[in-house]
Amino acid sequence: MNRCLWMVGVLVLGMLAAVTGCVSPQTRGQSAEETERDKDLDVRTIGQVTEVSNVQQIQISGVGLVTGLEGTGHSPNSTYRTMLEQQLRKQKVENVKGLLDSPNNALVLVTAFIPAGARRGDVLDVEVTLPPGSKATSLRGGYLDDCILRDYDNTKSLLPKYGGSDRLLSGHILAHARGPLLVGFGNQDEPAEQRKARIWGGGICNLERPFYLLMKHDEKSARIANAVADRLNLMFQDDLRAQRVIQENRRLYLEDEVTKQLNQKQDQNLARGEMARAVNKELIHLRVPYAYRYNAERYLRVACLTPLHEVTEQRGRYRRRLQKMLLDPADTVRAALRLESLGKESMPALKRGLESEHALVRFVAAEALAYLGSTAGVEELAHLAEQQPELRMYCLMALSSLDEGICRTKLAEMLTLDDAALRCGAFRALRLLDESPSRLHKELGGEFVGQSFWLHQVAPKSQRLVHFALGKKAEIVLFGDDIQLGAVKLLAGSDFAVSVEQGDDRCTVSRISTQGGVTRKQTTLLLADVLRTLAELGGGYPEAVDLLRKLDDRQALNCPVVANALPALISVEDLADAGRNPSFLKDNTAPKKRTE
Repeated sequence: MNRCLWMVGVLVLGMLAAVTGCVSPQTRGQSAEETERDKDLDVRTIGQVTEVSNVQQIQISGVGLVTGLEGTGHSPNSTYRTMLEQQLRKQKVENVKGLLDSPNNALVLVTAFIPAGARRGDVLDVEVTLPPGSKATSLRGGYLDDCILRDYDNTKSLLPKYGGSDRLLSGHILAHARGPLLVGFGNQDEPAEQRKARIWGGGICNLERPFYLLMKHDEKSARIANAVADRLNLMFQDDLRAQRVIQENRRLYLEDEVTKQLNQKQDQNLARGEMARAVNKELIHLRVPYAYRYNAERYLRVACLTPLHEVTEQRGRYRRRLQKMLLDPADTVRAALRLESLGKESMPALKRGLESEHALVRFVAAEALAYLGSTAGVEELAHLAEQQPELRMYCLMALSSLDEGICRTKLAEMLTLDDAALRCGAFRALRLLDESPSRLHKELGGEFVGQSFWLHQVAPKSQRLVHFALGKKAEIVLFGDDIQLGAVKLLAGSDFAVSVEQGDDRCTVSRISTQGGVTRKQTTLLLADVLRTLAELGGGYPEAVDLLRKLDDRQALNCPVVANALPALISVEDLADAGRNPSFLKDNTAPKKRTE
């Protein structure tokens, strides 16, 4: 899910008017057409009676045990050690004292954040640090064993008048974390870089965290709150993929009884498949539909634009006005969002937008159709992703919202093109469609190498390219065939060496370890085989990334290497404003044939 979900409510509240165009009283000098337009658009929306809340992230923490170190660990005597001992004994772990005293293990502090809008089963990024007093020198090569994460508070915060000492109070188990540590993405010679780590996607959220819609002061009534919830449930539905994700991750849940009760209470507030429910006259719980899981900001915009109820005689005028605005590049962004808020009944109007001569009009129509579950705009989204860099990221996000074969086909075709940002963005969109290990292996040529990082080989017979990620996922993607090393000698990380002599057809990968001495292994010149061998000798993702960077610097590969080469993303506000520029995205090429 979008990792900045906690900000979307603030963004929506601050910018909704700028994008959607608020209706204002007639001003002096206003034309008759403008007056008529304001009258047509004067529809009471959900955003006029509610405010978005519960947008802050929750910090969760825990004490964990990292194993698999090479004599560089330490678990100091402290309150944290007492907490970890108690936790391990509850988990029926034997010889707890011996585990904590071993220099191959280390006591660590684990932190993650649960964003607003998160669901049970969502993955979380995890930060790992050493506690005060730890003599551990390096976390490299370590693995975080099962660790429970809770929310914490202190007595002074909960009871300001409390006269005793301020104590840390543990809360409920809200997440669970484990996995191989990623260490040393900064300067690997800096000791501090070896004493901290991260695990991208290493946490599993146990808690449902819906957004809140708070009724505005003059609108607080059970009748209006229920009307808001009913309207949102009518307009938006979930799909079965959300439940599938929960089921796949259920085995990783580690909930205490209180957390189970919290989730049971939440389940009563939001039933399976339900998007909104009025808790009382002041509060509505709002769940993000699965189709919007990577674009929750858009969902909050659209939800706030949804008409609360419509007067029959105004209904036709409102829709006709939006249809007219959709075809005008100056108004098309705000019109498409309003049409999307009306649900599937807007599809005929949006499909007409696909025939516009202006690229921006075709884009917003195709994007809205995708979020409404229609494939009618898929061809256009794919076309614009190739032709219009300014729209590329939005096109890819929309394509990843639809679990349809044609979306997979179009994204797969983009993997073979020459534009590096487009190829990498298309791969990301394909991965986001379904991140189950079986599909990553089968459809995206992936393998989890050394329990450390994903290695994908895609788009055979296309132009060669290597891409690696520097955030959110330990992932290397090889585009094309036969990516090979040339003659080179270099260090990867602090312990590994890679050597290819001039004219050799084999590569030697060596590891120099304080405990294991020198270990060498030969492999082919294929980059994929070199990376596998590096992992077999104990190398992790930081060492793999260091290898790729140095190979690229020395031009020792037969293709370029890029990092985080994803398309840029401009704001919706800038997109709406740019629509008033007659030359912005002007594209007179005939729209491509649509596929329903």
